[in-house]
Amino acid sequence: MSQSKIHRNLVLATAYALKQRHPGISLCVDLQDSPGDPIPPLVGGFRPDIIGHCAPTFSDVVIAEAKTNGDIDNRHTFNQIDAFLNHLDTLSSGVGTFILAVDGCIADHARMILGLIYRRRVSSQLCICVFDGLDFWTLNPLGIPQWRLC
Repeated sequence: MSQSKIHRNLVLATAYALKQRHPGISLCVDLQDSPGDPIPPLVGGFRPDIIGHCAPTFSDVVIAEAKTNGDIDNRHTFNQIDAFLNHLDTLSSGVGTFILAVDGCIADHARMILGLIYRRRVSSQLCICVFDGLDFWTLNPLGIPQWRLC
């Protein structure tokens, strides 16, 4: 898929931050340097930008999707998020984490969208996060403050 330089940089920054936070993580990133390089599998009909499995058991799964400023608030994005969350909900063990990676200038908007539409889906087995290029923000379940910096 043809991707903008901004999108590519968001994907690379997210992958780098994940490796920094979880040194044992195994990532597959949808940025091919050469034909035949591995790419993430389709999940619910969509290919995520990043899919990862965390050591030591590799039962914890991370799906990350990067969105540029003009792409954050549209039906295609919501369909992708729904598909990725549905997949993570079906894990038989471990914790599933969905990360929406965005430029810092639209991070508040991304947090608002995720909080309004997806907060009820958060559970002990399903985490929803926003990565703003520097920090990871985790959506809390209902009944406690909406976001926490992790």
